[in-house]
Amino acid sequence: MDELSAKKAREFLRRSQHILLATHERPDGDGLGSLLGLAWMLRGKGKTLHLLSKDGVPATFHFLPGYKEVSSQIPAEVDLIVYLDCSDADRVGEFSAPLPSAPTVNIDHHTTNSLFAEANLIEQEAVATAEVVYDLVKPLRLSLNLNASTGLLTGLVTDTLGFRTANVNPKSMLIAQKLMRAGANLSEIVEWSMNRRSFSAARYWGPGLSRIEREDRMVWTWLSLADRRLAGYPGRDDADLINILSSVEGADLAMIFVEQEGGTVKVSWRAHNGLDITPIAKRYGGGGHPAAAGATVPGSLEQVAHTVVEATHKWLSDKL
Repeated sequence: MDELSAKKAREFLRRSQHILLATHERPDGDGLGSLLGLAWMLRGKGKTLHLLSKDGVPATFHFLPGYKEVSSQIPAEVDLIVYLDCSDADRVGEFSAPLPSAPTVNIDHHTTNSLFAEANLIEQEAVATAEVVYDLVKPLRLSLNLNASTGLLTGLVTDTLGFRTANVNPKSMLIAQKLMRAGANLSEIVEWSMNRRSFSAARYWGPGLSRIEREDRMVWTWLSLADRRLAGYPGRDDADLINILSSVEGADLAMIFVEQEGGTVKVSWRAHNGLDITPIAKRYGGGGHPAAAGATVPGSLEQVAHTVVEATHKWLSDKL
């Protein structure tokens, strides 16, 4: 971490009163949990918060306290914009109006973060952005309550797949313990964020599961816009189907291709056995973590899947 930039970020948060907190499009548990967790703590300091997510809050995370306050509407004026869990500024997505002009803070843990803000608070060793947010408690003299701790523990749980990823460490477990002591219910968070699926999400998985392909130690599948419409699934993601693919025995790498409106395809990679998938994600303008990365690639579903599968297979063959 660049301590000078981190100090600047904390100072921005300390002195600002009207703050826009924004997380990335197709938000996950870490993005939303960090957003809401920080919002609840900053409100305790008397600050006015605006919570922004281009795609709102998926039904999976409707158990999070304050989720109804998350909006896709951009406020006219703020004195600070905070990006949460965004490796670059474009991750928030496109809105009908530009973001207001204000100083920016970037809070994240991705190894591929581009350090795009005026002040960057980046901890690449952290298991989740929620951990970076938690580390603001002492320097900003913030108070943890049930609502804030629920958001932050959700970030930790979801980005570590229930504390099962290789980067889980004693610090992350200690933070989880402290969040539970502040009121967060671990079993409920795991149940709602990881074990429950909507009926439409389960239907959406069907065509993807039926198309799984395998070559050597790599598996992949794809989901089309027609699949989404037929299932009635409201999101623009894969409904976490990638986590099912990555559990296939004998596969070191899993991929899923999700067709988007406007002629692009969302690609997600998951890797095992110490593989760092970020170089291939960067090749397509994406980023993420060594074991979990993504990119949005222009082109048709068929074209993108063929090109990326071929390139990834070659990359994997050179690694093994």
